[in-house]
Amino acid sequence: MFKNPQVQHPLEILTEIERSAAVDQELLLRDSGTPWAEILSEYVDALNELATRGTADNGYIATYGLDEGHAGGCG
Repeated sequence: MFKNPQVQHPLEILTEIERSAAVDQELLLRDSGTPWAEILSEYVDALNELATRGTADNGYIATYGLDEGHAGGCG
């Protein structure tokens, strides 16, 4: 007599919202004209400067680069 209504699971709704927000954010970042590569490069240089100053006493100099080591984002 009555058809069972198709109710979307709440987590599916949240996933759709998250995907939509991620796409919107990516578009805003891309279209903003902010030189992200340059900003990231300056940030890494500043971290290297801090690491060099912090380890100068023991003779070990730590350096961090964009192309070596763990990229992060794993949890």
